[in-house]
Amino acid sequence: MALDPKHLQGVEPELAQVLSCVASVVGEISGILRSAGSGYCGSTNAFGDQQLEVDVEVDHLIFERLASCSTVQGAGSEEQPEIRTLPGSGYTVVFDPLDGSSIIGANFAVGTIFGIWPGGSPVGRAGRQQSAAVYAVYGPQTILVWAKPRAGESIVHMTANGGNSNHKDSAGLNAESAATASEGTLSSSICSSSSNIHSTHEVQEFLLHPDGTWHLRRTNVAIGPVSRTFAPANLRAASSNAEYAALVRRWIDAAFTLRYTGGMVPDVHHILAKGSGVFCNPCSEAAPAKLRLLFECAPLAFIVEAAGGSSTTGQCSVLDVLVRTPNDRSKICLGSSQLVEESLAAMQAA
Repeated sequence: MALDPKHLQGVEPELAQVLSCVASVVGEISGILRSAGSGYCGSTNAFGDQQLEVDVEVDHLIFERLASCSTVQGAGSEEQPEIRTLPGSGYTVVFDPLDGSSIIGANFAVGTIFGIWPGGSPVGRAGRQQSAAVYAVYGPQTILVWAKPRAGESIVHMTANGGNSNHKDSAGLNAESAATASEGTLSSSICSSSSNIHSTHEVQEFLLHPDGTWHLRRTNVAIGPVSRTFAPANLRAASSNAEYAALVRRWIDAAFTLRYTGGMVPDVHHILAKGSGVFCNPCSEAAPAKLRLLFECAPLAFIVEAAGGSSTTGQCSVLDVLVRTPNDRSKICLGSSQLVEESLAAMQAA
């Protein structure tokens, strides 16, 4: 699936190659989903989720395509979370192959999420250290959205063996000190990362045409600070998280518009498509956090903050949370900054 090289001008060639590979495999996935069934294959993934046959097929396809990319040295997925060593050198790609697969049988929109990290494993690092992030949404149209470095922004320079040299990352911090400080003095805000992703990265949206080519539809996609649209995820938590119940009631009383599908990618994409809104996923003791930090929360928070929005776990930006294991789960609220701030009490209550 062709992506015009002009859309990657100014991006370091190694990263451009990864982004081109991701765009290509998303086009292939779009074709698979047009005729995919929704049957279970009788197995579970590492998180205990029942796998659909199409989950396994798409997961295998992405690993296969990444392995053929000379600038990808490692990959891990929600289906196979431990980072797998690949033949290339430069970047590690983590992905959720089919986010929202539980609603595919209803023919709802679903998506794929990619986090692109410089060098080796993202474990022990914070989400702001991603070089780029991508999601695709498969609905009536196939759309790809990414946050990539702005022209002239140098994100990383890799050593010859593919490891990180003592470079500065996009936050202007070396990788070791950024990870060490991410939960300390750098966490000056609980709703946005200490690095200004918006100044270093731009968000672009592409549409897949029937001839298999990607057409740039929007650039410098932005999220406004104010909105009257909300997507309340994990609503079961509201039964014992009184702050969450009160928050939802306030939004209803204010005549907010509900936009919630049960799939994180389409719900987050609605925020970027409309230019405002909030996706809120608190938790409670009875309804714990389920979303995966590495494969879902960190990449989507990266895109939202690059578009000028905010993200939070209730304690800090999602991008300031260290990835301790590939299996980490997280609370998350992201979108328009004002509504994210209004959600803090609910996010902190659990």
